[in-house]
Amino acid sequence: MDVSAAKQYLHIRISPEESYEDLLSFPRYFELETVNACNARCTMCTIDDWTRHSPVMKDPLFKKLADEICAHASEVKRVSLYRDGEPLLDKKMAKRVAMLKDGGVKKVGISTNVALLYEKVSRDLLEAGLDEIVLSVDSLKKEVFEAIRVRLNFDEVLENSLRFIELRNRIRPQTSIWMRMVRQKLNKDEWPAYEAYWKPRLSSVDRLYYTNVHNWGDQLANFSPVSKSYQPKLPCVALWSLMAIFANGDVPMCNVDYNSKHPLGEVRTNSIEKVWRSHLANQRRDKHLTGQKADFDICANCTVWNDPPDQKNLSAQYAEAAAADPR
Repeated sequence: MDVSAAKQYLHIRISPEESYEDLLSFPRYFELETVNACNARCTMCTIDDWTRHSPVMKDPLFKKLADEICAHASEVKRVSLYRDGEPLLDKKMAKRVAMLKDGGVKKVGISTNVALLYEKVSRDLLEAGLDEIVLSVDSLKKEVFEAIRVRLNFDEVLENSLRFIELRNRIRPQTSIWMRMVRQKLNKDEWPAYEAYWKPRLSSVDRLYYTNVHNWGDQLANFSPVSKSYQPKLPCVALWSLMAIFANGDVPMCNVDYNSKHPLGEVRTNSIEKVWRSHLANQRRDKHLTGQKADFDICANCTVWNDPPDQKNLSAQYAEAAAADPR
């Protein structure tokens, strides 16, 4: 695939209403890690390898980031208040959601393992204006769920999920629930039954889907894929769309660089815009555009952005083009 085709793929997949050059101005998506800790030890997670020791984002740093993001609210598509860890361990989560919503951010979301999504927490999040929430429930079989989501109790997670749906319907019907299965070896045949259970319980604003387990940029020990990769030759959309920010303000290369092996910068003293437009950021983009992403160990065989193989998607289409034209 030549550079012009790669640029076309990026802007169509990330923001088709904009140009490629628009993507270089400011991130369209954010993952702000306000807590670097978790109450679970999931089999598809890298938590045992984490080496960072800044568990909670301090209020002044969060306000600095929120102020800058809100100043660009018309450009930003979504702010997700999580990265590596369980966001509901942050007791200030609802207040942080409200701060971003009050500042004009169009979509604010979280992704949770649901174990801590109690009734009061649910009400506070909905009343704060939460737009999207990913509920990660990987199986409807207790023994399978608890084998995947180690330390969590299936019955509690299911109860919390069903109660949140009911509260959402009453308090803020426009909040979108993304009910997700991470499909992997233990549950790979469960999708039809999973879909049949959840579909009648969700509404038209919701999303019911699965993602295939990914390899965390080839960093997940004992990784066992359930599908082939569609993107070995494609530039990674993350470098043009997403900024992950750790609890201490460090910015890694991308959202799978959980130990910041390839640091991009920091936003404690620098602006988001400065880091995003930096020479280093553009150097890395150029590597991906010119077929040299394998120069980065976490990029060469990364599968994080793969879509399920039974869905027609831009990645698959452009991967086919790249295979036919390997320039």
